[in-house]
Amino acid sequence: MGINKNKSYYHTHTRRLLVLLAVLILGGSACAALLIFGKKEVAVSPRIDTRPTVVTQPLTIVDYRTKLSLSGVLQPSEQTDIAFELSGKIVWLNGKFIEGGIVKKGEVLASLDPFDYKTEVKDRQANLALAQATLSEELAKAAVAKKEWAHNPNTTELALRKPQVASAKARLKAAQASLEQANKNLLRTKYYAPYDALVTNRSTGLGQVVSKAQALGQLVNLSYGEMHVPIAGFDRPFLPTLPITNVQVSTDSIKRTGTLTRHTGRFNEQTRMAYYVVRIDDPYALHSDKTPLFFGQFLQANVDGITLENVLKIPQAQLKNKAVWLLDESQTLTKYSAPVLRQEQDFALIAAPKKQRYQLVTRLPEYPQHGMLVKQQTANVQLADKGDNQ
Repeated sequence: MGINKNKSYYHTHTRRLLVLLAVLILGGSACAALLIFGKKEVAVSPRIDTRPTVVTQPLTIVDYRTKLSLSGVLQPSEQTDIAFELSGKIVWLNGKFIEGGIVKKGEVLASLDPFDYKTEVKDRQANLALAQATLSEELAKAAVAKKEWAHNPNTTELALRKPQVASAKARLKAAQASLEQANKNLLRTKYYAPYDALVTNRSTGLGQVVSKAQALGQLVNLSYGEMHVPIAGFDRPFLPTLPITNVQVSTDSIKRTGTLTRHTGRFNEQTRMAYYVVRIDDPYALHSDKTPLFFGQFLQANVDGITLENVLKIPQAQLKNKAVWLLDESQTLTKYSAPVLRQEQDFALIAAPKKQRYQLVTRLPEYPQHGMLVKQQTANVQLADKGDNQ
């Protein structure tokens, strides 16, 4: 009986151990399965980034040299009416004295018949010789009178012939002046070009008798020409101190250099633009191998203005209500407002922000907000143009 009881207890205890072991094995397998399947499920379902995407490009801060684009018509700086200071008959005309002719300074354009004026010179020469003889005679008489009256204490100036000598000297000076005038008149029978000139008009002919100061034609100075260019009020603050050298002047394929010299002191009544003068030396290229410019041509002039320091040069399309959108290092949108300093072509210049580690946002979300977190897509585009001064 005791043996049977022990066997029954042993079998019961063994079954319990086996059941417990099976439960432990099944529980461990279930935990392992949960861990394995749980890891696979997390890898399949990653976290979604809901931030909107923006496109940016580098923000370049420069010192920008402004430029003014001007235009105007080339005009003569000086013109002269051709006229003799004497009357007479024209006996010779320069072949270049025609409309469109170019003459050099000092070149003779026309001559009057010199016969009357040569005769006048000879007459004045004779008068001068007579005056010189008269003075010599009076001086000799004065020398004799001085000896005769040497011991007389009551001698007068008339007795010593001093008034006669003074009168003879005066007549000599008058004769000299008269001869000089006659020689000058003889020179004036030829008209000399006062400067390198273009003949724009001729109104006389060979054999014509002309009076003193009668207009015979017109010359314009070719030493330099002038462009009168209008400058608007919004451009004038960007002009440096005058004169401005190295102004680039061009038309078609011709390029020259000029100088912005002065303000004409007047404004256009309709446009309120101020007029300035660009001087171009030797426009007809008489003293160089450059391509000539001609009066009446329409020219373009590019003037270097003042330099704006520490500015942003941005496309005008990116400027909305005087503000641009920037992206900082924390990927946060910033609306930056600044006054527009200048607009040139398709670009605007505004003052740069104090913090310089920004990107310029070129494509915004549909509803951008200041302080919005975004994700960045960088565009490989340089903002600053070639040639900007930095």
